[in-house]
Amino acid sequence: MRASILTIFILSFLSFKAQQTTQYTQYVFNYFAFNPALAGSQECFNFKLGFRTQWVGFEGNPQTGFASFHTRLKSKKTRINRTHHGVGLYFENDVLGYIGTTTLNLAYAYHFPVGRNVSASVGLFGGIQQFKVDASQIVAVNYNDPAFSNGGGAIFAPYLTPGIFLNHDDWFAGLSVRQIFRNKWERVIGVDARNRFHYALVGGKRFKLKRDINAVPSVMLKYVGFSALSIDANLNFEINHLFDLGISWRNQDAIALMAKFRFAKYFTVGYAFDFTTSKIRTASSNTHELIIGLSACSNNSKNTYICPVFD
Repeated sequence: MRASILTIFILSFLSFKAQQTTQYTQYVFNYFAFNPALAGSQECFNFKLGFRTQWVGFEGNPQTGFASFHTRLKSKKTRINRTHHGVGLYFENDVLGYIGTTTLNLAYAYHFPVGRNVSASVGLFGGIQQFKVDASQIVAVNYNDPAFSNGGGAIFAPYLTPGIFLNHDDWFAGLSVRQIFRNKWERVIGVDARNRFHYALVGGKRFKLKRDINAVPSVMLKYVGFSALSIDANLNFEINHLFDLGISWRNQDAIALMAKFRFAKYFTVGYAFDFTTSKIRTASSNTHELIIGLSACSNNSKNTYICPVFD
């Protein structure tokens, strides 16, 4: 028991020096979580609800839940000059053992044309983040350790993420920087730790293979100071406008299988199963991620494909 808690603490502490933000295998299906510039990208509202449980079987394993909503603001003026505005909301709760963060962000994005069938957007997440420690779950070898002396607690701090996005019906690219405010967490964990900038660069393109089958390779590069570059490479196959099948590789953690299905005209559900490849696989099994999407735009079109991250 003590070994498990101690291991969780070490992993948690390292996360403050390296990767501090959540990750999703289905980043193409859930790109709004990374980049506020996606707000209002479609004419209809878009709602998503998801849950990710990582390293199942490991005591205190990371678990993340989220809900997001964004829509386009309609205006006759914006229709004329081909620009438009988008707004949204993103809520996320992430727990790792006795440490957790809850984030609530409002989103705004401005979309404008930059070429034939090519659009760009700039956006901003602005909100608040709660960082909390549940000291009742901690089993310490040394109870005089200053990291535990304050008994846990919670801190509220501002949260800001800017992003830019460029897209065509068949390709996309985006860059965002999360945690612009370098909030300090020393008061609740007793060690000198603070947020760091997290850069996320993404790009992908659709290739037509057959009449009803497309391939969509994409890559997300994530970087934070004092840590190795994280690479997520996905390959999805769009089949007959009804479902997608894919495979993903993460250089530091896992290989995953993905599936996404469209049903009941307005609904989409995506599931990813990660096979853990890092050393932590000796103490855990694998990772599950489920995302349900609802869009007022019908997904039954058989004629055209929209930008992959708009789905």
